[in-house]
Amino acid sequence: MKKTSLFPVVLGAVVILGGSFWGAKRISAAREEAQRKQAGTRSAAVPVRTARVTLGEVRNVLTFNGDVEAMRSVDLQAKVSGRLLALELEDGTPVEEGTLVKKGQRIALLDGREYHAAQSAAKAAVSVAQASLASAQAVVLQRQASLASAQANLEDKQREFERMSGLVAQQAGTQQSLDQATTALAQARAEEQAAQAEVEAGEASLEEARASLEQAKAEEEKANLDVLETIVCAPMDGVVSRRHLDPGVQVTASTPLVTILAMDTVKVVISVPVNRLSQVVPGHTPATLRSPANPQEVVTCLVEKIHPAVDSVTRTAQVELRVPNQRREDGTYPFLPGMYATVELLLEEKQDIVTVDVSLPIRNVDRQLVFVCQGDTVRAVPVTLGLTTGGRVEVLEGLHEGDEVVVQGQHRLTDGSPIRRIAPQEEEASSQEEGQGKE
Repeated sequence: MKKTSLFPVVLGAVVILGGSFWGAKRISAAREEAQRKQAGTRSAAVPVRTARVTLGEVRNVLTFNGDVEAMRSVDLQAKVSGRLLALELEDGTPVEEGTLVKKGQRIALLDGREYHAAQSAAKAAVSVAQASLASAQAVVLQRQASLASAQANLEDKQREFERMSGLVAQQAGTQQSLDQATTALAQARAEEQAAQAEVEAGEASLEEARASLEQAKAEEEKANLDVLETIVCAPMDGVVSRRHLDPGVQVTASTPLVTILAMDTVKVVISVPVNRLSQVVPGHTPATLRSPANPQEVVTCLVEKIHPAVDSVTRTAQVELRVPNQRREDGTYPFLPGMYATVELLLEEKQDIVTVDVSLPIRNVDRQLVFVCQGDTVRAVPVTLGLTTGGRVEVLEGLHEGDEVVVQGQHRLTDGSPIRRIAPQEEEASSQEEGQGKE
């Protein structure tokens, strides 16, 4: 009786336990199904980061390496030969590399004793020539007086001849008197011609004396110049870049003493491709220069000129810039002839225009696309791009200020794709999960 009464109790317990297990299993399956549906919905939305389109600026800049050259470079030479006595300024400062010189300032001094002696001889020759000229002038004056006397005598004899000819014609004079008058007239003419010849000879000697004096003066001037040339002066303001020799050596007119460079302004020459020359305007195109020795120093200037010839091999033209080269307090210059400088030419500049990051547009066949947000989806918008600089590109058509665009994650999108906006930290976590999924 006792065994029979326990069976219904056991059976009821089993039924209850089975029902509880089956209910729990169904609840778990329902929960998993809900989670699968939610995960599917979330996986369809692409996680992206977005930003608003703003206005900015772009600059079309070309960068070149150019050669720095001095505006003027002079190898200073003596114009006369002689021993070099000194290579120093008037105050005794030695002339060497780095010495500043002014136009007309003494640079070197040559032994001028020989030239001073020649100068004295030339002065003496001028004095002799002047005395000879004075003597020739006196002779000419004397002979001119003799000629005047002979001309007066000729006129008197001419009148006497004419008077005797008249008397003879009137039979009031004798033939003998006429013959005497004729002889006297002929003699007077001969004396006048001789006096004229003497005057002409004297005048020729006078011209010769004048020429001798001019030659003597020219020799004196040359001697004076030779004396002056023993003092060698700077032809321009500048800096001594090289000292070629030391005092005591014998120099000639072709021996360089020092090299002087004009340093206050230097020129930088760059080679610009011909297809860019139309964008370079002398006097208007700005340029920025940096020297490799001092890259932190920036100098601005304008393009000075474009050289007329184009290199037939490189198809480039020489563009010249003139750069202020102010001397520093320590005596050095930012730009030295022979070094190269980095030159940036600003060919074009646009401000307050729509720009985006250069990595944002995606090339699709022959189009560039940007994904613009429309709620929780995106639209693929074709864009026309312009200038590119500094990681930004100009958008000519397709976008407007304030548009919300996808800036990260756009490579996983297509037109109409659903999106989910995430913060940078979420994006990093999403990227890690995606990487683990791929593994």
